[in-house]
Amino acid sequence: MPFETLLYDVADEVATITLNRPAKLNAYTPQMGHEIVEAMRLADADPSARAVILTGAGRAFCAGADISTFDRNIRTREAGGQPHSSAGREAMADYPHLMRTMSKPSIVAINGFALGVGATMTLPCDIRIMAEGARMGFIFPRVGLMTELGSSFFLPRLVGVARATEMLLTGRHYPAQECLAMGVVTHVVAAETLISRAREIAGEIIQGSPTSLALTRRAIHNGIMGTLENALEFEAFALEQCYTSPEHKEYVSAFIEKRNPKAR
Repeated sequence: MPFETLLYDVADEVATITLNRPAKLNAYTPQMGHEIVEAMRLADADPSARAVILTGAGRAFCAGADISTFDRNIRTREAGGQPHSSAGREAMADYPHLMRTMSKPSIVAINGFALGVGATMTLPCDIRIMAEGARMGFIFPRVGLMTELGSSFFLPRLVGVARATEMLLTGRHYPAQECLAMGVVTHVVAAETLISRAREIAGEIIQGSPTSLALTRRAIHNGIMGTLENALEFEAFALEQCYTSPEHKEYVSAFIEKRNPKAR
């Protein structure tokens, strides 16, 4: 299946999905969201693949949503039109559930900036590893939005409530070693060895039986996913409120104009 925003490859029983807009730091678009979901489904159904690696091309994993989409939606709304403000969210609406129910384990190799949706898309995956020099940030408050993809559910379970609250409210960029210390990622390696390390972990995993791996994943997720639906429902409601708020317009304008936002 051809993709426009990512690459799909299978070698040695491992499917590698590479976000492929390097000139834009792999900035997220609704099309990319649709393609990520389709590629994950393809990998899960692919008999030649037994594990999945998700990574990015170039010097970023995913530097967040393409800010021009936000600006365009604001202008459309002001002109009396109907913006596709939720298109990015709808594109990956199935993603958290898909990652929970996949039969194959997933590893995220974070090769550079993982910001906004570039951070949240990593959380439903099984294992995260990070390159030295990479940074992660939940930057939503800085563009007048809030976190999504179930991250208000996943992140507190990874790092604890207090740390998750600080990460989600400050929008701070966290370096790789700090992400490791907090438990967001399990390994930090030199950038040039990131993919080989991810493939090494995948190789260890696929030595187990497919049935055992699938059932073990299901057991883990059943144990921690009790209220994911509630988290997703509230995020959808709250994010729509953010899209229509004056803060969103001001923070997007400030981001584009490289100034501090006036709304505080």
